[in-house]
Amino acid sequence: MKNKLNWILTAHKPRIEAVEEIKKTIASNDGYIVNFNMFSDLAMSLSIEIEANQINNLHQGLKKTLQISSLNFDEEWQNSKKEWLIFINISFTKGKGNMKNR
Repeated sequence: MKNKLNWILTAHKPRIEAVEEIKKTIASNDGYIVNFNMFSDLAMSLSIEIEANQINNLHQGLKKTLQISSLNFDEEWQNSKKEWLIFINISFTKGKGNMKNR
């Protein structure tokens, strides 16, 4: 069983712009999006697989442009290559609730 983390992100910019930044940050830290769900332009959820030794860098990268919950990650894992699953819930403050996916 993989170890798991839960993060909450808040984006104070348009959804499309925020999602592109999130995707680039995940990819640049060797993470992989394994699942996502979009809820209009108000929120989305992501599931990410990433090695333990990249989790701190990913958190710091996301923190540069987004509001993110604190990192509760035990230091003993920081040099491990064991895979972790991170569940991320993202809220978009610029959303209006009426955006549709076509």
